Amino acid sequence: MASRKQYDVLGRKILDTAQALFNKYGVEDVSMHQVAKTAGIGQGTLYRRYPSKSKICFSLMEAKIDRFMQELDDYLQSSGEESVAVRIRTIMTRLILHFNEDLEWLRIILSTGRLEDTKNELCENPPFTYLRLQIKSLLEHAAERGELKPMDPEFTSILLSSLPRADIILYMRDKGYSAEQIADEYCRSFVDTLFVDTSAI
Repeated sequence: MASRKQYDVLGRKILDTAQALFNKYGVEDVSMHQVAKTAGIGQGTLYRRYPSKSKICFSLMEAKIDRFMQELDDYLQSSGEESVAVRIRTIMTRLILHFNEDLEWLRIILSTGRLEDTKNELCENPPFTYLRLQIKSLLEHAAERGELKPMDPEFTSILLSSLPRADIILYMRDKGYSAEQIADEYCRSFVDTLFVDTSAI
């Protein structure tokens, strides 16, 4: 029986192989057979570890989200001089542009219902919790400084964090909006309107 370390090494090898193939040929044109063959493993081994291409995509996206959260943390640590409005606008813009990078992957995941399976767990997953808490803290800071219109920071942080959903961004892109337009319109509708003075935005 394979050890946990061997299992993790195999999983990493599969993900690295899939990532390279997706980058070269596109997600749609890469088969599970191709991933297994390129990784030098049997298809049975691949399917035991990742039962579908959507599962591979989802695992790769989780790793990218972890890196994104670290980048966001670095930004928040270094942007203390900026207004809260600008900081929240920057966070949400980066989030939308991040999702936009993986539209082809999102199509694969959505077509299998994998995202639907996790929808009920959205408010409990680490990326959402992290984002919600960061926004809540920023809103409370703005309220203390008299920059925020009357609202409940807890309630508002939940809505702000949940609104830029991947499937909605995908839908808006299909309607002809660029990622930059989606980010700008989102911020204009849901971020800028929260603040008393928008001159600094």
